[in-house]
Amino acid sequence: MSTPASADGRRRPCVVILGAGFAGLHAAHALRHVDADITLLDKNNYHTFQPLLYQVGTGYLAPEEVGVALRAVFRRQPNLTVRVGEVVSVNWADRSLRCRDGSTLGFDYLILAAGAHTNFFGIPGMPEHSWPLYTLTDAIRLRHHLLSTLEQAANTAGPDGAQITTVVVGGGPTGVETAGALTSMAHEVVGPVATLAVTLIEAGPRLLGAFTKRCSQLALTDLRRRGVDVRLGQSVTAAHPHGVTLASGEHIPTDTIIWAAGVQANHLSRALGVTLTRHGQIPVDPQLRVPDHPGVFAAGDLAAITPPGDQRPLPMLAPVAIETGRHAGEQVARLIHHTPLTAFRYHDNGLMAVLGRGDAVAELPLFPGAPNHYRLQFGGRAAWLLWLGVHIVYLIGFRNRLQVLIDWAWSYLTSRGAGAILLTPPNTPTAPSPTPTRSIPD
Repeated sequence: MSTPASADGRRRPCVVILGAGFAGLHAAHALRHVDADITLLDKNNYHTFQPLLYQVGTGYLAPEEVGVALRAVFRRQPNLTVRVGEVVSVNWADRSLRCRDGSTLGFDYLILAAGAHTNFFGIPGMPEHSWPLYTLTDAIRLRHHLLSTLEQAANTAGPDGAQITTVVVGGGPTGVETAGALTSMAHEVVGPVATLAVTLIEAGPRLLGAFTKRCSQLALTDLRRRGVDVRLGQSVTAAHPHGVTLASGEHIPTDTIIWAAGVQANHLSRALGVTLTRHGQIPVDPQLRVPDHPGVFAAGDLAAITPPGDQRPLPMLAPVAIETGRHAGEQVARLIHHTPLTAFRYHDNGLMAVLGRGDAVAELPLFPGAPNHYRLQFGGRAAWLLWLGVHIVYLIGFRNRLQVLIDWAWSYLTSRGAGAILLTPPNTPTAPSPTPTRSIPD
């Protein structure tokens, strides 16, 4: 591979960033002033703001408000090239990536930030009959399904109206936020002719397991007040075309199973020939380096990063991906500039989850590194406004921020969603996946 020379005639180093999620984007931004040729490689030509996918799935935001074209994001970064493709293998000897189209891409430095994909934990029938909510495609398909179901119910409703049952599996932030949004979706889309009954199933003893018990209880109380049937300490053992079966043997009938119970590291990690954890993540050293591979770093969901003194790796959360991606990019810049590497240190800025219009829960550390009993914990409208502001700040692109702010304000004042236009409804809950497990999902 020929590489353009720098102004003084030297060959510029080649940096490849694998994945354009939060980690990949922030790694690329960290390298914007480096004299190097950077390639950002992803299966899609857009970045997805995953924390708001549930609002696309429930019809409150349009897809383009949580997605932005990568070339638009980096149009002012001349040292970066966006490339759309899927990696199937790595040749460590000649430091090159082989893509599905047969092309190869050489690198001097490599940042592995390919993210994660949906994990169904081997539950029979779940991949075939549930609607996952992890990619933009997932959210669009779920929205089409929900809207078409509501329209059909409205057309066939009797004098007492129609009731639709939806089951959400997983009581983490995605499951809680989706359940909260669903409680008002039917009324706002088709009016009183149809109601949407929501059941939220969580295998653990409480919702929002990463939060404190106080915030978990606030979320539980609020969701039940909104009419959500919350089932704690219960797990799903099978999914069927018209319902789910619990470990207790109970069958819950539904035509809509929304899967929000977990993800696992990208299958690409298994094609790299490196040591992996049982969750498929790549263990890295304190500098985020991949052992035995000089100049190679891992960040985001693909990396198993265990802070000093902790026994568990950092969770697969957007703030972790942002910080590790930025640090990995800075580490590559340090190598190029021949300066010492630095250890990564995660700065916990708190947790937030929205429960419905005007309501959320939030936890903020009172000082850096504060343990849970020294965290500011609150809910209600103040937490919702904080959640709103933080998400708008983190949205990529000024237009997206402005448009989302306008749509949220309109939705809040008028009780109308922004994305309730029904186009072509899908026929099945999950799109066929023609690519083998070594490709890069969203």
